[in-house]
Amino acid sequence: MTKKFLKYLKTKTKSFKVFDWVLIVFGLVAVVIFAILFFRKSTYITATVSVGEDSVVWNTMGPKYWFADSFHKGQVEKDGLGRIQAQVLNIYSYDKTPTNKTVYLDVKLNTVYNRATNTYTYKGSPVLVGSTIKLNLDNVYAEGLVTEVQGFPDHSVKQNIIVEAQLMEDDSVFLGTLGVKGYLADAIQVGDTVKDNHGSEMIKVLSKTVIPAKITVTTSDGRVIEATDPMKKDVFLTLEISAQKIDGKYYFLNDIPILIDRGIPINTPTATYYPTVTKFLSY
Repeated sequence: MTKKFLKYLKTKTKSFKVFDWVLIVFGLVAVVIFAILFFRKSTYITATVSVGEDSVVWNTMGPKYWFADSFHKGQVEKDGLGRIQAQVLNIYSYDKTPTNKTVYLDVKLNTVYNRATNTYTYKGSPVLVGSTIKLNLDNVYAEGLVTEVQGFPDHSVKQNIIVEAQLMEDDSVFLGTLGVKGYLADAIQVGDTVKDNHGSEMIKVLSKTVIPAKITVTTSDGRVIEATDPMKKDVFLTLEISAQKIDGKYYFLNDIPILIDRGIPINTPTATYYPTVTKFLSY
């Protein structure tokens, strides 16, 4: 039976013309491409994506509020056959400025594993810490930075630290004082907190001291003395901060270093201010 089939096939192929062979080659190539695209082995992995990179509504302070609020748990991206390629498992966000948020998405991705390079790819792009990824989630487009990948070791440690900080305001008119306006001093209350979208405390005001602001003045005879400013206040705060410790250094909101003489952004429902760290009390 096999010999008869081979003899028949040989006879038939002898009658093939160049055009017939071209059609056969194209047909085989099409079968191979179809097999690669639709029968390749896929693997689901989980990655964390910082939304914002190269988005049209993104700047250095994070996405705008309306854009950040477009994401929700359960959003999916599907391919042309209706198969789920990406799904949002969780969302972590916080206010970075009064008008901008930082948004992280935990996303389950339908990836292809490359044994040769030991990497996963999503829509042809490698899923690596530091790489960018494009998502189309229920008509919401976002391009973000991959910050964590399933199985990749995380060397950061969450730790609460306590610091002293002072509100400082540069005044282009009265250069001799760093005090702030009285109404800002009054707006800050002991117990004020900054929370993420899950309700976890990220920063808390433990204590507040308000005194008349010190001002440096020069007398008519050329002496430099220290006096008090009748309009401004010096505000000293004790803050408890939920920080991330990475290689012995502390960070707030994942990427803001907590250092002496550096400001910490605090955004509450009624006020926004940037106290400058002056001392570490516990860490």
